Amino acid sequence: MRPISASTHRSGGVLVALVFAHLCAAAQKPVYSFDPKTVKSCIDWWNNGDETTSCKHVRDMFGITPEEFHEWNPSLSVDCEPWRFPLSYCVSTSDRNPPPGASTTTTRASSTTTSSTSSHVPSPSSWTARGCYPDDDPNFPVLEHMVSNKGGDSALDIAGCENSCWKASVNNTVLYAGVKAGNQCWCSSFIGGESASDQGKCDKPCSGNKNQICGGDQYINVFEPVTTKATSSASSATTSSSKTTTRTSSSATGTVTNSGANRLHAFL
Repeated sequence: MRPISASTHRSGGVLVALVFAHLCAAAQKPVYSFDPKTVKSCIDWWNNGDETTSCKHVRDMFGITPEEFHEWNPSLSVDCEPWRFPLSYCVSTSDRNPPPGASTTTTRASSTTTSSTSSHVPSPSSWTARGCYPDDDPNFPVLEHMVSNKGGDSALDIAGCENSCWKASVNNTVLYAGVKAGNQCWCSSFIGGESASDQGKCDKPCSGNKNQICGGDQYINVFEPVTTKATSSASSATTSSSKTTTRTSSSATGTVTNSGANRLHAFL
C-alpha cells in the first residue's frame, strides 16, 4: 500500500496546528481507509489519525501479540512496519477470547477483592448544544471527519451521532459531534468556524427522528459532551475454598444538562 498524505492545512497560524489535532480512535467502524486484506471478522478499529501513537503502544494497550496484529492487518509486519496514518487498523475480532478491556480477579474463601480499570466510559448522557454553524466549504469543514456513510445515514438521530463520536475518542478525549443535512454525522477535536448569525438555518429534521433537527443544507448543528468521571470496581466474596472470577464494570457520572436540538426548540 502507498503512504497516505496528512490532512490539508488550513490557512492561518492558529488553525494550522488545530488541523492536526488527533482523532486516533478505538471504534466499531473504521474512520479512515484500511487494508482491503484486513481480517473479515474485525469488530473494533484503531483509527490512527497522526504519528503520536506508536504501533507497539496500540498492541500493548489492547493486549495483542505481534503475530495476531500481523494476521489481522497483513499490511503490517510483526515488527509493526510500515505504521502509517491516517489509516484504520483492526484491534479486535469477533472470535477473540477474552475480548479487549476485560479483566478478572480471583478470590479464595472468605475474601473480598476490589479492582479498578481505566476502560473507556460509556457515552455521556448529557451533551451541550453549541449551535448552528455555516459549513459550505468542503476543503475546510467545521468538523474534521464525516463518520456516516458517504450517501448519509437513513436512521440518523442526535444521540446516535454523539455516541459514535464519543466511541471515537481516546482516553476520554473530548470530541465534538455534529449533524448536518439531516443525515450526516461529523466528529472533530475542534470547531473550525463561527456560529451562524441566523440559527434558523439549521432546519432539516433528522432522518431517524423527525422531531429533532440535524443541521441544514450547508449548515451543521454542533454538540459538546459534558465532562464525566469514570469509576470502575469489582468485588467478590465466597464462603468456600473454590475460586471465583469477577469482571469489572464501569459507570459514568456527570453534570446533567439538557441535550440535543429538538425541533422548534433548537438553541433557545
